[in-house]
Amino acid sequence: MKRILFFAFLCLCVCLSAGAQALSPVTWTAYGLTFKVPKGIVVEEDTEETFLLNDSKFYITVQALDSDGITKGDLEGMLKDYADDDGVEKQTAVKAFDLEQFYGVSMDGQCEGEPCCYACLMTKAAGSAFHVSIIYSAGKKAEAEAILKSFVMEE
Repeated sequence: MKRILFFAFLCLCVCLSAGAQALSPVTWTAYGLTFKVPKGIVVEEDTEETFLLNDSKFYITVQALDSDGITKGDLEGMLKDYADDDGVEKQTAVKAFDLEQFYGVSMDGQCEGEPCCYACLMTKAAGSAFHVSIIYSAGKKAEAEAILKSFVMEE
């Protein structure tokens, strides 16, 4: 009997954790930029400059950058400047990463006491650049990273 209860409890935990991580795609139509976000998140702002989404656990901002003359090598300095300007505390080292269509750099930190992830992305093909800020609730780091790694652009 104890084994059956343990197995049922384990299945319930797995189902709850899988449900908590359910992400669905959203598109910033101004740029054809698609990424995954938690289901039910609300789009607060959708302009040519800013795409802002919010729910009780995430506050996501994507901003288009003036990409004239920006190179892959400029991304780290730009990211540090944005984080410093926004008062991000406890900044980690900048990490470079590649997505299928983007070069990227990211760092973690604290934004007004909440954990956050800051990133700059630049398309490999067209050179469009974006600043991404994901402020998230404690325990949601894996989901924040999944959001960041899900960016794609319509071709």
